Amino acid sequence: MRKLAFSAGALAIAFMVAFAWSHTVLTPSQAGVEGSINPTEMMTSYEGKLPIEQWEAI
Repeated sequence: MRKLAFSAGALAIAFMVAFAWSHTVLTPSQAGVEGSINPTEMMTSYEGKLPIEQWEAI
């Protein structure tokens, strides 16, 4: 009888952990499309020199 109670408790804990994990990890992030970084736009608007352009080959 004690094994049955421990098994039921272990199953309940495993279910609660899986439930909490699924609600925290699998939810989409708060960043929307308008808040995300666009790498193409960032590269086209960059005005400075790139590190490779400042390096002089031997």
